Amino acid sequence: MIGLFSLVPLGVCLAELLLQVSAVADDPTAGGAIALVKKVHQGRLAITALRKQDGKAFDTFGREIASRLEAKVAGVRRRCEEQEVDTALLRSAVTEVEILLAKVVADDDAVVTAVREPDRFEEVLRQRARSRRQNVEEAAEPFFDELVTAVAEEFTRLALVSPSFSRGALKSLLDKVEKILHLLESNGIKTVPPHSYHIRFGSRPMEAIGFISRREQEALLDAVFGRAAPRTVLVGMHGSGKSQLSTVVAARCEAEGWPIVAWINAESRETTLEGFSELGRSIGADVSDERTPERLARRCLDALASADGTNRLIILDNVESPDDLRDFIPRGEGLRVLATTTRRADWGRARWTQIPVEVFEREQSIGMLLGRTNQVDRETADIIAELLGDLPVAVSQAAAMIKRTRRSLADYLEQLRKYSLKDNVRRLDGDEYPKAVGAALQLAFQSALEQIGRQSRHQEMLARYYLRVLSLLAASGVPTHWLEAAEKESFDACEAVSALAEFSVCQFSEDGSKTMLHRLQGRVIRESRENDPEEREQAEKEAVGLLESVNITRVRSSESDNRRREALDLADQLRAAAEQKYSRNLFADPRIGNILASALWYTTEFGAPQAALSLSDAVEHLSEVLGPDHPSTLASRNNLAGAHESAGRLGQAIPLYEQNLTDSLRILGPDHPNTLTSRNNLAGAHQAAGHLDQAIALYEQTLTDRLRILGPDHPNTLTFRNNLAGAHQAAGHLDQAIALYEQTLTDRLRILGPDHPDTLASRNNLAGAHESAGHLGQAIALYEQTLTDRLRILGPDHPNTLTSRNNLAGAHRAAGHLDQAIALYEQTLTDRLRILGPDHPDTLTSRNNLAGAHESAGRLDQAIPLYEQNLTDSLRILGPDHPSTKIFRNNLASAYQAAGRSEDVTALFDPPPDSGAADADRPDE
Repeated sequence: MIGLFSLVPLGVCLAELLLQVSAVADDPTAGGAIALVKKVHQGRLAITALRKQDGKAFDTFGREIASRLEAKVAGVRRRCEEQEVDTALLRSAVTEVEILLAKVVADDDAVVTAVREPDRFEEVLRQRARSRRQNVEEAAEPFFDELVTAVAEEFTRLALVSPSFSRGALKSLLDKVEKILHLLESNGIKTVPPHSYHIRFGSRPMEAIGFISRREQEALLDAVFGRAAPRTVLVGMHGSGKSQLSTVVAARCEAEGWPIVAWINAESRETTLEGFSELGRSIGADVSDERTPERLARRCLDALASADGTNRLIILDNVESPDDLRDFIPRGEGLRVLATTTRRADWGRARWTQIPVEVFEREQSIGMLLGRTNQVDRETADIIAELLGDLPVAVSQAAAMIKRTRRSLADYLEQLRKYSLKDNVRRLDGDEYPKAVGAALQLAFQSALEQIGRQSRHQEMLARYYLRVLSLLAASGVPTHWLEAAEKESFDACEAVSALAEFSVCQFSEDGSKTMLHRLQGRVIRESRENDPEEREQAEKEAVGLLESVNITRVRSSESDNRRREALDLADQLRAAAEQKYSRNLFADPRIGNILASALWYTTEFGAPQAALSLSDAVEHLSEVLGPDHPSTLASRNNLAGAHESAGRLGQAIPLYEQNLTDSLRILGPDHPNTLTSRNNLAGAHQAAGHLDQAIALYEQTLTDRLRILGPDHPNTLTFRNNLAGAHQAAGHLDQAIALYEQTLTDRLRILGPDHPDTLASRNNLAGAHESAGHLGQAIALYEQTLTDRLRILGPDHPNTLTSRNNLAGAHRAAGHLDQAIALYEQTLTDRLRILGPDHPDTLTSRNNLAGAHESAGRLDQAIPLYEQNLTDSLRILGPDHPSTKIFRNNLASAYQAAGRSEDVTALFDPPPDSGAADADRPDE
């Protein structure tokens, strides 16, 4: 909770707006504003009636929204408190936001905008917030701004009309959602059906200016839309227009409202797995607690395969090797997969519909050259097309350049021939490109820079900079806002990038989030500076400088998804830099080490270890370039080990941690903070792997050193003592564990105070140790105190509060207090269903624990249905081989056996490594 005031009234007000928007969104074709405003009034009446019918459920919705708002603004609230901002000022800021939202709810125009343009709601809210902000004291303005942003984000997340609407988010927050939706409909309010929500994933290229239909297009559209071929592959050389043809298909799928249209960069197995992992997160399929890239990608593929049969499209762009797709080709009813590649493998043997993509037909080349330039010289256009081999990317750039420079076709032909004779224009290797193709691409970017320079020398400087960095960074594109952020004058930055796009030198993704340079164009730009070491060195410094400028912490803490996206984009650039031969020299810049270590840490921290693990080659290359003893090498290796540990790959994590500790001792010495951290991390990995003797020895040595170097009251010293206690508890050394936990709790109460999260964690951990030792009276008393404090400090919906209630229930069950245990388990399950949703692993654990308590009480008629539902859900969510699934299966078999249903036991029984109820929650630390 926030100090002495609550956000519940604000949450209820936002709930009113969300339901009112749903009330008027039932007919998107309503004629004119008058009809829509009338619906606004009808919706307001319906919401009033709804509150009278079931005000409790409605207010619960508001409280759940308030809880999320509180979590979003917790960081800025803490900063205000640290600056000793008066609580009354923060309370006043909350009141101003409440007034702001109440005025929006009562404003017909605002609701109409929210219905028709939900993406503009944040803009509308901010505009209206200016007048209310004037009433807020300066010290509380950051809190007010953060709260307005949080309200806008919650609207986008929960509004049924928003393209970013997450039904999973709504279900996780909205208590009795089906009842409320039923009441809405009984009041004449039609909600948007689930199938109208669309997932648009990835950064597909924007359709090229002057795109013309191709002969391959008819076969492609027939395969995807006519015959519904499950797998289609476009095969052709770079520059033949494969991605553009794929864009046409994706655009049509989006226009027809296909639920999923995804564009995945498949240039390596790592990028393919990462793409499926992130797509899985978008469709809510990443609930597994196994975080390996393969498992996360498999969860996505399983979800796609098991979904209802609807039209869906997955594009795998730029497949370098068919082996990269091994075992990871999506399947499912109604699902189409479209791949692009230059590899002319035997795709037909693998049951792909193969469509060769050739160059333009001559008439198409001539048509583009004449049509885009408004000229009629067919003969010259024919000669130009012949010289360019009808390659689409070259013909397109030639047409764009002629149009922008207002030259005649004859002038362009003369210049093209001169460029083709220059020594610095090399024949492009790989496919059989005419030499004039390289000349045309070089002529295009040089002419673009000259033309831009005539308008603005500053914009020309920026354009040259953009081309240098784009030619070295990921071929899949660079976030556009990175490029624009590098220049304070955003107008010049936008103009420079836009001019390059108009010359077809670079292009944008459909959503504008990425700026891309065609692979052939990038090669030509790199080759143009091969004989200029100073130019090459400048380009490399600028590329590293751009990556260094990416500061993830600058993104609002409330915008966790944007922070995550920033970290993933940074990891993608570093992975590409390590894989692309022409960019590996970037690792010679010492700055890249810090960037790599940061990317590894942030991607793991944001729950994307698959992205961190894709940087393994980058870490190895950094070690080769900077040396194994460089501090950045040590930091990167440590963070890569952490990614392996986070993904459950302990066999890979432990050797990396051991190598890091050995090197840290040799390079930094035994007392350096990083050395102590390395030993602690290695101990944690050993503990997770069950190597408890090694873990205890390492923890003891670390604690001894911490006491000597930092003293007994340093927070890190207390943390390491807690970790040592946990290892002793895991090893069954309960007397030692209890003594260490008690000392840690005493010190944290004295140093941090009773309400600090670490203090609460210490009490929880001490309770767990007492429970393991059979001291159930002490355990229950400690659990009860922890639950009371967490309810007061964190609120009823915080994960740690739910953990405390679950742990208290477990202690009561162990003590034979089954009625108390069942009541607590039931409440925990209800809350987890509401907050986390039915598919979260913790929800499954809660249902299993409740079933176990009923079984202990002899209530098999209640236990068995819970066990059955849990096994069904676990098979669907986690798969048959997951350890939890095996435990759930055997718990159900045990209940069947107790009920005398031996025939059902035979069908289920599968001896697990361990059986028995799955205890729910780990200690907090």
